[in-house]
Amino acid sequence: MKNIIIVEGISDKKFLESYIAYLQKTFPSQYLLINDIKDAKGQDAIFSILKAQKIYINKGATKNIGILIDADKEGIRTKIENKINSAIEKAFDIKNAVKAPNEISPINYGSNIVNIFCYIFNIDGKGELEDILKEIRTDKNAEIPICLDRFVECMKGFNEAYPEKQYKKNFINFYGYECIKKEGLNAKEIKVKLKEYEYYAPPYWDFEHDMLKDLKRFLELFQ
Repeated sequence: MKNIIIVEGISDKKFLESYIAYLQKTFPSQYLLINDIKDAKGQDAIFSILKAQKIYINKGATKNIGILIDADKEGIRTKIENKINSAIEKAFDIKNAVKAPNEISPINYGSNIVNIFCYIFNIDGKGELEDILKEIRTDKNAEIPICLDRFVECMKGFNEAYPEKQYKKNFINFYGYECIKKEGLNAKEIKVKLKEYEYYAPPYWDFEHDMLKDLKRFLELFQ
């Protein structure tokens, strides 16, 4: 039977794949293989993936579906209500299915049951994966190009705000670049590693950090 994780973007998917690989190597008897991590983009993307899974649920082929999204500025409760539960209701006609992160919600469909649960990336109820990554990076002294902050200041001079979400993503990308550059690779090799998000791995990140303990609990629900 399949275990499915729905994420919001490619960077989330790449990070999660790396973290799961680390857990499977470190705790081989505790973590099941996640069969599929689906990249959800767009307003109705979560609903579309849930809808597509209905045929497999009806066949008894899908056991668990985990939904992994950012809290952003809206917060955990709002994201569960407006993004996760609204998609579940649209797909299965069941209201308020998910009550809280890391709580299993069995959904009856046909003659089978699928477990749906979620985890929301956050720090103190707000934020996103990039906020967590910034805290768990192992090299706090890695030089982040000053041009990033200078560009933000330049935009302010034109009364244009540089999107905070994009700034966070660029910060993490620059960190990844600095880490990979230290490996002595040429420009082409660095570009390939950056494109494939190969810096989402130890030793660049502390995968034993306390900020990942709730994410680990989320993955343990797939047992």
